[in-house]
Amino acid sequence: MRTKKVKPPPKKFEYVLNISKEHDEVKKKDYISFRFQTTKEFLTFQYILKMDNHQEDKNLFFNILGFSAPVSDLSSSGTAGYEYRLYDYKQTEYCVTIDKKDSDKTKFKMVIQRSKSQPLKLSGLSKKSFIEIISDYDS
Repeated sequence: MRTKKVKPPPKKFEYVLNISKEHDEVKKKDYISFRFQTTKEFLTFQYILKMDNHQEDKNLFFNILGFSAPVSDLSSSGTAGYEYRLYDYKQTEYCVTIDKKDSDKTKFKMVIQRSKSQPLKLSGLSKKSFIEIISDYDS
C-alpha cells in the first residue's frame, strides 16, 4: 500500500523583504539595506536570488529574475537571498517597485527621515502581495 505524499500548506508570501538603515565600517557610510529572502527553504543548495535593480531619481526598481546555484564545493540547505545597499540616499520619499518575472508587481512608498528612533517609514503596502515587506522600525 502506498502512502500519500504530504505537502506542506502553502505560504502566504513567496518572499520577505527586510528594509533597515545600517552602517558600513569599511566605507564609513550609512546605507539602506534591502534584504530579499525566499520563504521556501531549499534542501540541496542555498541558492542565490538573481535580481536586476536600478534607480531613477526617487524611484527604486527591483526585478526578481530567478535563482542561480552557488559556486561553492560544499552544499548547504537554506533560503535563497539577495541584498541591495543604497548608499547615497536623501532624506526624502522614495517609490519602490518590485516585479516578479514580469508576472506580479507590488509598489510602496518609503520615507527616509533624520529620526534615530524611526529613520524609515513605509506606506502604501498591499495586503495581497507575493512579498512581505517589513522594517526594523515598524510599530
